[in-house]
Amino acid sequence: MSDNKNEINELFGELRNIKGSNWYAVYTKPRHEKKVAKSCMDYNISYYLPLQDSVRYYQNRVITFKKPLFSSYIFCNCSYKQKIQLYRTGLLCAFIEASDQEQVVRELRQIHEAQIEGAKLVPHKFLTRGRRVKIVRGPFKNYEGKISYRKGSYKLILNIDLIKQAVAIEVNAKDIALLDE
Repeated sequence: MSDNKNEINELFGELRNIKGSNWYAVYTKPRHEKKVAKSCMDYNISYYLPLQDSVRYYQNRVITFKKPLFSSYIFCNCSYKQKIQLYRTGLLCAFIEASDQEQVVRELRQIHEAQIEGAKLVPHKFLTRGRRVKIVRGPFKNYEGKISYRKGSYKLILNIDLIKQAVAIEVNAKDIALLDE
């Protein structure tokens, strides 16, 4: 973390299941994701807020800043009491509970690890159909998702079922293995 006190980490806590709390997708008011993340830090609530670089060009300068990968969403692992604390901030609209806690943690962990590897994650349309694949070698080994082929390149689509959104990572066709369905 840099010296800037206004900078928010992508991950506070750990991407794992904790007894007595559940993972939720928190739907925030527009452009309030980082404020909700700050509130989570203040209340010691684990969260994951995937960020991406955004560049703005002005007449005399170039500004690079971090913006949320999923607009108006942050993922929190909290108890009922902590949910009430977050509601009282007035910064969010709704909690979306994950019916399969293991799945949501697995999906979020793939995105987090891809970012650590330096992958360029690009927002993508959520895929309901398509072949499930597994990456068998390379930096994304053991990642699972759906495959998209367009304009000569393969992309691994990492769906977040909880919010019906996805991101894409460009992959090599030689690293892909089809999963049986």
